[in-house]
Amino acid sequence: MKEASCKVALTALEKAMEVERQGKAFYEEAAEHIQDPMGKAVFRTLAQDEVQHLRLLQAEYEAISADKEWMALDAAKVCEPVTPLKVFPDKRKATLTIRKKATDLDALQMAMEFELKGYEGYARAATQTDDPKGKQVYEFLAKQENSHYVFLQKTHDYLTTKGAWYFDEQEFPMFDGA
Repeated sequence: MKEASCKVALTALEKAMEVERQGKAFYEEAAEHIQDPMGKAVFRTLAQDEVQHLRLLQAEYEAISADKEWMALDAAKVCEPVTPLKVFPDKRKATLTIRKKATDLDALQMAMEFELKGYEGYARAATQTDDPKGKQVYEFLAKQENSHYVFLQKTHDYLTTKGAWYFDEQEFPMFDGA
């Protein structure tokens, strides 16, 4: 990879890692805020997913830093980064802080907005990289964010019509932290 491309990739990965840190912090806060046990489980799982995304991004960052090449997606998914994983954001974004009187629906709406921005960011990054491995990583992450968004939207819709948290193992099988 050329030096200029390397710098662009590393900068993009740094930004993506910070977004994942923000998401983890937000979902952990949401899990504490929500009273419903199913809602807590949803947000805890989303926090775990953000850590998995962060781990993948850090593995890619380290690979590009060391040998100037992207890792294959399957290798990056299982790679343990050399550097300890930094899981706390540099500074919490005010837009991802749940106010005390927020409802479950408010938290879901915030989560949906976060996931939509994540999807858009990864989809944009996939179109901006020329590296096939980098493109595959960003497309995978965009798909993950989209899955989260769709699930959160269905949950939001279900809460507004049935009054209970939505959960379907077929719809949201990411409870394994994938």
